[in-house]
Amino acid sequence: MTDEQLAKEIAIGIINTGVEGGYDNVCSSSAGDYPCMGVSSWEGIDGRGDYLLSCIDGAQKFIGRTYSDIRDNGEKQELMDLLNSEQGQAAQQAILANDCLELYVPVLKEVENLDDTKCFIYAGIWCPTSQYVVRNFLRKRQYDYDIRDIETLKNLFRDQYYIAADVGEQYAEGYANRANSTFEYTSELC
Repeated sequence: MTDEQLAKEIAIGIINTGVEGGYDNVCSSSAGDYPCMGVSSWEGIDGRGDYLLSCIDGAQKFIGRTYSDIRDNGEKQELMDLLNSEQGQAAQQAILANDCLELYVPVLKEVENLDDTKCFIYAGIWCPTSQYVVRNFLRKRQYDYDIRDIETLKNLFRDQYYIAADVGEQYAEGYANRANSTFEYTSELC
């Protein structure tokens, strides 16, 4: 597959598995009082969430605002509806595909043994957590485990990723669920 095709498949996988949220996802960022939005949990903190909002008619009024301001003013549902609109979904799909192409695919290509298409897409679906953590996680395991085998990859992410990501035991179950749902999705790909 070309880089563009890989990026598109990773984006579709992130959307279809819902591992980063739905189109209408709006919650508070763990990094601060910023809205975390959409299918890739874009945050206002780094400008990426504000860029998403700038692409949707009527959503510009939410640019630069805190999550608590939006919630306390009773506007959360309005923002959710804008994100879930046809234009909101199209903007999210386009931005996510571009993120995958520019951010995830090049970094994953640095993993020497990650050359099976399904496994590449599987790993790409994890990249919103941190493409660099995913890359380093796979690089450190590529000679001890067969990362060309989708089930092996699932088991690695299920059992070890939360440790490598240094997020603590409280995330182990959530990451295990993500590993399993990502496996179910990617194992069905042709």
